[in-house]
Amino acid sequence: MTAEQLGPAIITTEVTPTRLVSGEAETRQSIGVALLIVAIDPRRNGDNTTDPLIWTLTELQAKAETEKTPGEISIPAETKKVGEYRVANILGALAEFCDDNAIPHLADHLFLADGFYREKGIIINSNPVDLAVLVYNGPLDISLAPQSSTEVIGNGWINRSRIRRMDGVRSVLTQAVEIDALEGLTSRALEAYYTESGMTKIFSPGFSMRSFYEKREILPDVSIYPRLEQA
Repeated sequence: MTAEQLGPAIITTEVTPTRLVSGEAETRQSIGVALLIVAIDPRRNGDNTTDPLIWTLTELQAKAETEKTPGEISIPAETKKVGEYRVANILGALAEFCDDNAIPHLADHLFLADGFYREKGIIINSNPVDLAVLVYNGPLDISLAPQSSTEVIGNGWINRSRIRRMDGVRSVLTQAVEIDALEGLTSRALEAYYTESGMTKIFSPGFSMRSFYEKREILPDVSIYPRLEQA
């Protein structure tokens, strides 16, 4: 697999936008990114691609602008900072996945799936949000606590088919799993993993989630536009 390490200041090439709900929304810039983190379970064989395990969390705070409600099941997602590059936004979202205690265990097991990044694939309160796929191939029983522990708490690995049947799921997760079921983002990313192509380690040597999170939190968020008027 690719051994290249990514840091928060990498400039990436933008790709073609995906579906949007209106022509006006299409002109808007993405306000952030959501993460589909999929796990490799060695006991499941082909089920890993047909019904992937997805990391989920529980929201602890309300935020009307991004349609958050306490108690909802969700996935890591983060509003973009002004002038922020793609990888920094992804690392910011990973603060809802892990803290520094887990990074030694994750460093060699968490990969960004190159080419499986959907711009503007999700619409939250009329604002477009990107969707990124990451692949985790480590033990499924390690303890994972988010750095942003006042905002979310881990809810564990859940099969996509079960998520689609659950109540109390945040819109960002509902949309993400429907896009995944329709377009096969995670299944194709896992196939790329199995062929040892297009995988990039997300954490650079010496990376501290705590330090990154604290420095990032003082930066301003991009503007979140008000909901579009319905015709």
